[in-house]
Amino acid sequence: MKRLRILCAKKISEGPLVGSITHVGGVNGTGDKWTISTKEAIEGINSRTWEFYITENREELQVIVCTSTDSESILSAKGHGYLHNLLEDLPECP
Repeated sequence: MKRLRILCAKKISEGPLVGSITHVGGVNGTGDKWTISTKEAIEGINSRTWEFYITENREELQVIVCTSTDSESILSAKGHGYLHNLLEDLPECP
C-alpha cells in the first residue's frame, strides 16, 4: 500500500455544490507533484492501493471514505476537537 500526504484540494467554486472537493494533491517521495480526482482516491483507498493522510498540529490524521447525507462517498479527515472535514481547510491545488 502506498502512503501519500495530501497537501491541497480542488474545490467547486460555484453552484449548489460549492466547496465540494473534486481533487486532492501533494508531493510524492521523489518530489514530484501529483493530483488525482476524489473518485480515484476513494477507489484507491477501498482497494487498499493507497492510504492518504494530512497533518494538523504536527499530528498525522488518516483520510477516510465516508458517506455524505446524499449517500455519496466522500473523503474526510477529522482531528481532535474539530467537527468539520479538515480537507476543506487545505489550500487550493494549482
